[in-house]
Amino acid sequence: MVLCQSNLSANIPAAFKVELTHDPTLPIPAEEIFRPALKMMYRVTGMPLSQLWFDDNWPSPLGPSAIYVKHNTFGKEPSRLHSQYLIWGMNHMLLSMQLTNRYCQTTAVLKWEGDTVGSIHVWKTPPPDSILSGRNTSDIVDLNPEGPKAPLGVGIDMSMAYGEKAVDKNLLYLTCIKTMGEAAEVGLKRMVAGLYTLGLQQTAWKLVGDNREIETGFSREAAILALGRMIHDNKWREVMVWVKIRETVVAVGGYTQGFH
Repeated sequence: MVLCQSNLSANIPAAFKVELTHDPTLPIPAEEIFRPALKMMYRVTGMPLSQLWFDDNWPSPLGPSAIYVKHNTFGKEPSRLHSQYLIWGMNHMLLSMQLTNRYCQTTAVLKWEGDTVGSIHVWKTPPPDSILSGRNTSDIVDLNPEGPKAPLGVGIDMSMAYGEKAVDKNLLYLTCIKTMGEAAEVGLKRMVAGLYTLGLQQTAWKLVGDNREIETGFSREAAILALGRMIHDNKWREVMVWVKIRETVVAVGGYTQGFH
């Protein structure tokens, strides 16, 4: 069995472009951006890569800001904004924010072969004429408060334990979001030995089957649940996770930083 490693940056074709416009006069706390980005990407990566998107939005649970997605129409085509474009565009925008330290109101215009297919907007305060979507207001990290365990699906559970090494929370958010995008690109139902995602500053996520192949979707679910537990506990450290089916461990992994 071979550990599956996708690479979002390497997989982006030259025909896809992102044009970013930052407004540093309207700063937004980084976590206030990451929380709705996490919700958005969890929903987007749960859909087929060819899924078409129309206008939608995800309000932040930490403040008045929100992330908006807008599509462009092309003649008789109602939308050409695919899930794949949103995955590429969101990762590009968040990576740019981190590398330039510009966590602020931002617009990312998404283009395919020169045509604008849609855009992602991070608003500090939503425009007066905007309508926030009611279906995207729940918090993705509202997990079981009794302990570091949460359901992955029918008969599937995840448990975790903290390590000693502290990790910057922004890097953990970025790694989780990249993990979800790479899992979607591999295919959530594809059977693999495991999935490995490398983020900035050697921050990584890995989930490996315990002497068996696992669904790629297990990695996506475990990554966001582990991050959700860290948010809930306000602990930002390396973690180890165990994915179980009927109390039998089927996969192990976690978030790490540096070489192990």
